[in-house]
Amino acid sequence: MKKKIAEILCVTAVISALLAGCSGGLSGIMDSDASGEDEYLMEKESTQEQGSDGLWEEQAEEQAEEDVTADHGTNGAGFADGAWLPTGAVQMASETEPNEAVRTAIIDEYMIPEDEWETTRYYYNYVDLDDDGVNEIFALAVGPSVSGSGGSSALLLKESGEVIQTFSLVNPPVLVTDEIMNGYRELALVRSGGGAETEVVLLSYGNGAYETVSETETVIDPALLSGTAILCNDLAADMESGNYLTLSE
Repeated sequence: MKKKIAEILCVTAVISALLAGCSGGLSGIMDSDASGEDEYLMEKESTQEQGSDGLWEEQAEEQAEEDVTADHGTNGAGFADGAWLPTGAVQMASETEPNEAVRTAIIDEYMIPEDEWETTRYYYNYVDLDDDGVNEIFALAVGPSVSGSGGSSALLLKESGEVIQTFSLVNPPVLVTDEIMNGYRELALVRSGGGAETEVVLLSYGNGAYETVSETETVIDPALLSGTAILCNDLAADMESGNYLTLSE
């Protein structure tokens, strides 16, 4: 009887040990599966985040490219950098020597404060508009107080610096045409800004002065014109190179 009881106890102990081992094995397997699932979820989330960041970066780069393209656009095909000038037109860049008469006239006419002299550029050319053998000066001022979205301010001067006429909304270059109206050569230039269509307009002389850029109604095909273009400078390139005159000189 004692022998049978001992056998029973022994079998019970073995079964208990086996059950404990199975429980531990199952627990290990479950823990392993849970750990693997956690790692999978973490890896998946990481991949999604990286994918999201990668997509965002790609979209940002595409947007940046679009912005650059927009920033380098023009107001209309054929109007940028004097591309509108008629074939055969003589092109003249601005004079490079500082001109005290021009400088003083711009400062006085537009009351430019001294703290803007360094940031206000000027360009000028000599031109005989009335064919009397005496040059006038056509000068363009570019800066905070004299420029806007539609263009910059300009002066027509005697060589002494006396102001003959002022202009606004001027976009260089300016074509001094071969056509003479009321004793003075007509002037052609691009009119743009203010949401209006970009176009080439013609300023004629009459009643002692030229028409203004905003008032003239004469829109013309530049291919029909001929003459000499003045102020043929690339203003953006000049800004980068520092190749320009300022009111501080």
